[in-house]
Amino acid sequence: MFFGYVLWLRSFGYEMRAMHIFTNRDFLAGLVCLLISALVLWQAQAYDMGSLRSMGPGYLPRFLGMSLCVLGLVTMAMSAKTATAFPKLNVRALVCITVAIVVFALLMRPAGLFLATMMLVYLCGLSEKTFKPIKLTALGLVLCLISYLVFILSLNMPIRLFPWSF
Repeated sequence: MFFGYVLWLRSFGYEMRAMHIFTNRDFLAGLVCLLISALVLWQAQAYDMGSLRSMGPGYLPRFLGMSLCVLGLVTMAMSAKTATAFPKLNVRALVCITVAIVVFALLMRPAGLFLATMMLVYLCGLSEKTFKPIKLTALGLVLCLISYLVFILSLNMPIRLFPWSF
């Protein structure tokens, strides 16, 4: 099957080395999309599909599962253009961003949206080689403003903005 895939891609003019297809990020992303869509479609079988006029609870999950399947197949087919090896794993970015998300989740309730968002932005900024505090401050303030407008004003969610709120 694999060689059939390679021959099919060569018929469209894609040249690639055969072993790079399995180490290609796009190919693996398409494969993950296919696996997730198979899981969604399998779980959606338990719900009634209904009809187009009267959609049942299984209509949307099946539609989304099929759409994800098509996107996964397209991603896998187009992965021959980008057949390169994986880049080196950036451990510093992985650790900084993971820690930033955990700190945000832990600070959200006691410290409020403003301080939690600013800590998130600064900790994520540590993942880069050059720390730019002015740009990070501007980004944090813009994210705080957008979060305030969306979650507190528009959606009326009970989120404290500062520790002394409420």
